Amino acid sequence: MESRVDRTALRVNQASIILLSLIGFVLGTERGRWLIALVALVLAAGTAIPEAALFKQFYVRVLKPRGLLKPNVIADDPRAHRFAQGIGAAFLGAGAIALFAGWPAPGWMLVWIVVALAAINLLFGFCAGCFVYYQLGRRGLLRSEARR
Repeated sequence: MESRVDRTALRVNQASIILLSLIGFVLGTERGRWLIALVALVLAAGTAIPEAALFKQFYVRVLKPRGLLKPNVIADDPRAHRFAQGIGAAFLGAGAIALFAGWPAPGWMLVWIVVALAAINLLFGFCAGCFVYYQLGRRGLLRSEARR
Protein backbone atom coordinates (compact mmCIF):
# COMPACT_ATOMS: atom_id res chain seq x y z
CA MET A 1 0.00 0.00 0.00
CA GLU A 2 1.34 3.38 -1.01
CA SER A 3 1.74 6.01 1.71
CA ARG A 4 -0.09 9.27 1.16
CA VAL A 5 -0.24 12.68 2.83
CA ASP A 6 -2.56 15.63 2.44
CA ARG A 7 -0.32 18.47 1.33
CA THR A 8 -2.98 21.00 2.38
CA ALA A 9 -2.83 19.71 5.98
CA LEU A 10 0.95 20.12 5.88
CA ARG A 11 0.60 23.68 4.58
CA VAL A 12 -1.87 24.56 7.36
CA ASN A 13 0.66 23.20 9.86
CA GLN A 14 3.46 25.29 8.34
CA ALA A 15 1.33 28.44 8.17
CA SER A 16 0.27 27.96 11.81
CA ILE A 17 3.88 27.57 12.94
CA ILE A 18 4.91 30.71 11.04
CA LEU A 19 1.96 32.81 12.21
CA LEU A 20 2.16 31.85 15.88
CA SER A 21 5.95 32.20 15.98
CA LEU A 22 5.73 35.67 14.43
CA ILE A 23 3.04 36.66 16.94
CA GLY A 24 5.32 35.37 19.71
CA PHE A 25 8.18 37.49 18.39
CA VAL A 26 5.98 40.60 18.16
CA LEU A 27 4.76 40.03 21.72
CA GLY A 28 8.37 40.13 22.88
CA THR A 29 10.40 37.77 24.98
CA GLU A 30 8.41 38.02 28.24
CA ARG A 31 5.05 37.11 26.71
CA GLY A 32 6.13 35.54 23.43
CA ARG A 33 8.15 32.79 25.06
CA TRP A 34 4.93 31.22 26.33
CA LEU A 35 3.51 31.08 22.82
CA ILE A 36 6.74 29.61 21.44
CA ALA A 37 6.68 26.97 24.19
CA LEU A 38 3.05 26.17 23.34
CA VAL A 39 3.82 25.76 19.63
CA ALA A 40 6.76 23.50 20.53
CA LEU A 41 4.46 21.36 22.69
CA VAL A 42 1.82 21.18 19.95
CA LEU A 43 4.44 20.01 17.45
CA ALA A 44 5.95 17.52 19.88
CA ALA A 45 2.52 16.05 20.69
CA GLY A 46 1.67 15.75 16.99
CA THR A 47 4.99 14.06 16.33
CA ALA A 48 4.54 11.51 19.11
CA ILE A 49 0.82 10.95 18.50
CA PRO A 50 -0.21 11.93 14.94
CA GLU A 51 -3.90 12.04 15.94
CA ALA A 52 -3.02 14.77 18.47
CA ALA A 53 -1.63 17.13 15.80
CA LEU A 54 -3.62 20.24 16.74
CA PHE A 55 -2.99 22.25 13.55
CA LYS A 56 -3.93 19.26 11.39
CA GLN A 57 -7.08 18.74 13.47
CA PHE A 58 -8.00 22.40 12.89
CA TYR A 59 -7.72 21.76 9.16
CA VAL A 60 -9.62 18.43 9.27
CA ARG A 61 -12.40 19.54 11.63
CA VAL A 62 -12.86 23.22 10.76
CA LEU A 63 -11.32 24.36 7.48
CA LYS A 64 -11.90 21.31 5.27
CA PRO A 65 -15.57 20.60 6.22
CA ARG A 66 -16.51 24.22 5.56
CA GLY A 67 -14.92 24.05 2.12
CA LEU A 68 -12.38 26.74 3.02
CA LEU A 69 -9.51 24.51 1.93
CA LYS A 70 -9.47 21.52 -0.39
CA PRO A 71 -7.41 18.37 0.15
CA ASN A 72 -4.30 17.85 -1.98
CA VAL A 73 -3.41 14.22 -1.34
CA ILE A 74 -0.06 13.09 -2.74
CA ALA A 75 2.06 9.96 -2.60
CA ASP A 76 4.62 10.58 0.15
CA ASP A 77 5.88 9.05 3.37
CA PRO A 78 4.15 10.66 6.38
CA ARG A 79 7.04 9.54 8.61
CA ALA A 80 9.33 12.02 6.87
CA HIS A 81 6.95 14.86 7.72
CA ARG A 82 6.61 13.72 11.33
CA PHE A 83 10.40 13.61 11.56
CA ALA A 84 10.58 17.17 10.21
CA GLN A 85 7.91 18.26 12.67
CA GLY A 86 9.90 16.66 15.49
CA ILE A 87 12.96 18.65 14.47
CA GLY A 88 10.85 21.81 14.47
CA ALA A 89 9.52 20.94 17.92
CA ALA A 90 13.08 20.41 19.19
CA PHE A 91 14.29 23.74 17.80
CA LEU A 92 11.28 25.65 19.12
CA GLY A 93 11.58 23.88 22.47
CA ALA A 94 15.26 24.80 22.70
CA GLY A 95 14.36 28.34 21.67
CA ALA A 96 11.71 28.56 24.37
CA ILE A 97 14.14 27.25 26.98
CA ALA A 98 16.68 29.87 25.93
CA LEU A 99 14.02 32.59 26.12
CA PHE A 100 12.97 31.48 29.60
CA ALA A 101 16.64 31.33 30.65
CA GLY A 102 17.12 34.98 29.69
CA TRP A 103 19.04 34.35 26.47
CA PRO A 104 16.85 36.09 23.89
CA ALA A 105 19.39 36.18 21.01
CA PRO A 106 19.92 32.41 20.73
CA GLY A 107 16.28 31.77 21.61
CA TRP A 108 14.89 33.91 18.82
CA MET A 109 17.56 32.63 16.42
CA LEU A 110 16.27 29.08 16.92
CA VAL A 111 12.69 30.27 16.43
CA TRP A 112 13.61 32.13 13.24
CA ILE A 113 15.33 29.02 11.83
CA VAL A 114 12.04 27.16 12.21
CA VAL A 115 10.07 30.06 10.71
CA ALA A 116 12.44 30.24 7.73
CA LEU A 117 12.34 26.50 7.05
CA ALA A 118 8.55 26.36 7.43
CA ALA A 119 8.25 29.31 5.02
CA ILE A 120 10.50 27.59 2.46
CA ASN A 121 8.31 24.51 2.70
CA LEU A 122 5.10 26.52 2.51
CA LEU A 123 6.19 28.67 -0.44
CA PHE A 124 8.42 26.32 -2.43
CA GLY A 125 7.46 22.82 -1.31
CA PHE A 126 10.94 21.91 -0.07
CA CYS A 127 10.90 20.18 3.30
CA ALA A 128 14.40 20.38 4.80
CA GLY A 129 13.51 17.96 7.61
CA CYS A 130 12.17 15.45 5.07
CA PHE A 131 15.40 15.81 3.10
CA VAL A 132 17.39 15.01 6.25
CA TYR A 133 15.10 12.05 6.97
CA TYR A 134 15.62 10.54 3.52
CA GLN A 135 19.38 11.15 3.65
CA LEU A 136 19.62 9.42 7.02
CA GLY A 137 17.61 6.52 5.60
CA ARG A 138 19.87 6.20 2.57
CA ARG A 139 22.90 6.06 4.83
CA GLY A 140 21.34 3.32 6.95
CA LEU A 141 21.03 5.54 10.02
CA LEU A 142 17.30 4.91 10.44
CA ARG A 143 15.55 1.62 11.07
CA SER A 144 14.89 -0.31 7.87
CA GLU A 145 11.14 0.40 7.84
CA ALA A 146 11.94 4.12 7.75
CA ARG A 147 13.83 3.81 4.44
CA ARG A 148 12.14 4.11 1.09
